[in-house]
Amino acid sequence: VVILTSIGIGLYSPLLWSMYAKKENKNKEKNGTSSTGLIFSSGTMSQKFGSAISGALVALLLGVVGFVSGTNAEGETVVTIAEADMPAVKNMIWMLFSLFPAIIAGLMMLLVKLYPIKK
Repeated sequence: VVILTSIGIGLYSPLLWSMYAKKENKNKEKNGTSSTGLIFSSGTMSQKFGSAISGALVALLLGVVGFVSGTNAEGETVVTIAEADMPAVKNMIWMLFSLFPAIIAGLMMLLVKLYPIKK
């Protein structure tokens, strides 16, 4: 699974950066000015924003189904899951690692289809 995931990420990264470059080329042809820094920094900012939101969303969704973590006085991580909440937590973890990424990948494929790179 890790190998397949790495192949997917390996295909995604160059495609994303080439889309930014394509947008810069179109912008330069249309307006006659270069805004490379603005386009690439906006892309990087959106990636960082997405990473922050996704981390918070994972914690929120796990908390909703009963996963509670914290630290004790010694600074060690303590995880508490009520026996009644265990199936819901397992189901949410399954969805976070399979269903949600599959839905997001499908949406990304749709966006790539809507934004073709012709050259």
